[in-house]
Amino acid sequence: MITNSANVRNSSWNLANILIYPIAFLAATPFFINRLGENTFGEWMLVNSYVFIAVHIIGFGLPLSITAHVAEALGKNNRKKLFAYINVSSALLGKMMMITIVGAMVLLLAPSLGLTLFNDNIHKTLVVATFLIAVRFPEILFQSIFKGYEKYDKAALYNIINRVLTLAVQIVLVYKGYSLLAMYLAALTVSILMVLVQGFIIFFGLKGYRPVLFKALPERKEIYNFGFWTWLQTIIAVASYQIDRFIVAWFLGTAAVTYYVLASTIANHLHMAFEAVVSWFLPKISRLKAAHGGTQNYFYSIRAFSVGFSLLSIAALYAVSEPLFVLWLGEEKCNSMIGFFRLFLVFEAFLILSIVPKLYLNAIKSLAFITSLELMYKTAIIAGMIVFFSISPTGEYLIWGQIVALIIFMPVEYFLINKCVLHANSLRETFFTMIPSLMIMAAIVVTRWDLALVFFFSGVISFWVIYIKNNYFNIKLLTE
Repeated sequence: MITNSANVRNSSWNLANILIYPIAFLAATPFFINRLGENTFGEWMLVNSYVFIAVHIIGFGLPLSITAHVAEALGKNNRKKLFAYINVSSALLGKMMMITIVGAMVLLLAPSLGLTLFNDNIHKTLVVATFLIAVRFPEILFQSIFKGYEKYDKAALYNIINRVLTLAVQIVLVYKGYSLLAMYLAALTVSILMVLVQGFIIFFGLKGYRPVLFKALPERKEIYNFGFWTWLQTIIAVASYQIDRFIVAWFLGTAAVTYYVLASTIANHLHMAFEAVVSWFLPKISRLKAAHGGTQNYFYSIRAFSVGFSLLSIAALYAVSEPLFVLWLGEEKCNSMIGFFRLFLVFEAFLILSIVPKLYLNAIKSLAFITSLELMYKTAIIAGMIVFFSISPTGEYLIWGQIVALIIFMPVEYFLINKCVLHANSLRETFFTMIPSLMIMAAIVVTRWDLALVFFFSGVISFWVIYIKNNYFNIKLLTE
């Protein structure tokens, strides 16, 4: 089932997986806002955030854990371990699915006990959304197994079909005047069908596999330990990247959420795309480490590609954002969102520096270390939001709080990584690595186009000197 790693192919499929749905959704966004209204659209975004947060919190960090351990078993050519890891993961995710179903049933019965906080339609929508959360757990298992085998094409294909088909049905339902409840019922139906298809493909492709769901296997400690640390990382990430939406909703209203969340959603998917381009890096490093191969040159080479590709994409999006958004949303709606979006681009210019270190340290199982680093700078993000929002209660200041936190703490993270793992040039690793991001920030913030060009080309030159022109970068590692 496993083949020689095809990094370009995996990156391409990951990008398709991350970008196709958001592009389709964003193309349909003006239709949804006009048909649903700004308030209902804002409610939809908040329920989506509820699903996202719940899956990642209840999921116990298992997506990365399953992917890494499946890849490790394959690296050791140990099918017994492989099957044990799958059985342990299946048992744990099955329990989580049942607990979530029970939670959905309790939520369904809550109105009869006088315990509901929402109107009838929103309450029923939350019940269906909770059942949708339950279906996500077997989907996590199947997607992670595909990725552990480095079959990113299959993982992407099934996920794309699921999300795009759901969106198509939702467009039809909204056109015909149906509510959010019908939209989530459609999402639930499509997800169940796609989970059944993926389960059939996975388990009939595992020759010799036998389910063992009720026996305590020793491999559970490995899965649980890895999952626990990545779960903590997920909770920290969810808190730092989702709390701003609820701050905006609470203090500024659901209509304001619409444009803030639109900008945030585009930025989030942009970050996911940047991660997706190099996410094949984790199972590869896990396999190499299991086979006692060298991995540090991969870190430098993949980081250079990740930062360069991401900053170039950010600069290009900044250049075309205003005419593109005017064409997409119209001038009035564009003006309501464009300021948020550009600040999120600045935020992303610094956040991308965390992508490869997180993947690498998880892959080599330096789990406590990377979790402590994630806690450090993401706690700073939350603190920055609170401090800046208290100064001026606007969406723009919320984002500036996050940006300033990253500018201060990203060099601290790189200093610690260099000291504990890389043992390279400390000045370059701690401070110089952020210079291209600072140049792109300046290009976005300045109001004159000629100064923006100066800062952009300064960023290109500094990137070449700092990331490419050294003895560690090896382009062959990107294309093998």
